[in-house]
Amino acid sequence: MTIDIINLTKSFPGFTLGPIDLKLPDNTIIVLIGPTGSGKSTLLNLIVGLTKPDKGSIYINEIDITNTPIESRRIGYSFQNPSLFPHLNVYENIVFGIRKSDRDNRKSQIKRLVESFEVSNLLDRDIHALSGGEMQKVSLARMLVTKPKIMLMDEPLVHLDTKTRVQLRKDLRRILKEEGVLGIYVTHFEDDVYALADSVSVLEKGIIKKTDTLKTMLAFPKNQPQSTSSISEFFQKDHNYLEGRVTESTNGITIFKVGEHKFEILGDYPIDSTVGVLIKPEDIILAVDFVHTSARNIIKTKVAAIHASNIKTGILNIHLVINNISLVSRITQESKEHLKITEGEYVYAIFKATAPHIVREE
Repeated sequence: MTIDIINLTKSFPGFTLGPIDLKLPDNTIIVLIGPTGSGKSTLLNLIVGLTKPDKGSIYINEIDITNTPIESRRIGYSFQNPSLFPHLNVYENIVFGIRKSDRDNRKSQIKRLVESFEVSNLLDRDIHALSGGEMQKVSLARMLVTKPKIMLMDEPLVHLDTKTRVQLRKDLRRILKEEGVLGIYVTHFEDDVYALADSVSVLEKGIIKKTDTLKTMLAFPKNQPQSTSSISEFFQKDHNYLEGRVTESTNGITIFKVGEHKFEILGDYPIDSTVGVLIKPEDIILAVDFVHTSARNIIKTKVAAIHASNIKTGILNIHLVINNISLVSRITQESKEHLKITEGEYVYAIFKATAPHIVREE
């Protein structure tokens, strides 16, 4: 499944989206970021057919669907607030988009999605008895059970509590990959990008400024040209993101590799699976010389840049690079001077196995 957007333009009083050119390959999840009012939701509305473009074309699998009716596009659309039918129970909501004559033939697919979203025990429940997270799971299952070619998601997890949002992000990425559905996800939250994205597209004032893989977007240097300033504004490095392949996992300790470097985290994960973790800059300790410590992760890195994180408090971001790894440690000006840390020199970045927080498993 592919989507190809060519020269797509839509004008409103005081705002124009486009021209937009965007090509998404099969089995991809792309996350759209950018300031409020940059046109992210408008782009989704154009793709699904809620809004008609002034010019340009939208192709799915090389078929022009620009003027195809909404109901014939086979595109799922999930909003911030799930719109479920209050007079139907959970099961009836999930299968609503399937003709009754087809439901028996689709039992295995329905069962798979119900189990994937962990709502098997809720099928007879009334909608008003569900939590926010449960309602969003039902809404997403209802979209996917109709076998859409593409899933458009406009911040569907924004109103959920943190614990539910973290788990549902992981579930959503896994299910989209299992179902082979191309996903386009709009967000204002950095964590959503780390947990969901294969690639990232930056919209600013109606124009796509940059589209690239997540790995490339996060690579140092972060100082983008002025025209792509929203990239550096969005990725403020409130977290470090590392993604790698699991090589060992025993007794609650997992080792995963990023390039040639090994890192240790808590938890048990399947060998050869991929994990993505977030690490707070404050949890990365710096040392000029190698030290023996209880921390299990020690990596020698080069100081690429030193930037002020908070001028008033004297907090600094120390940007570190080694091979294909980019990290940021946050320390005080006093610590920097005490350790005599300067750009171009090497330091040891140290963090405990308890520091990383898992956001992606596959």
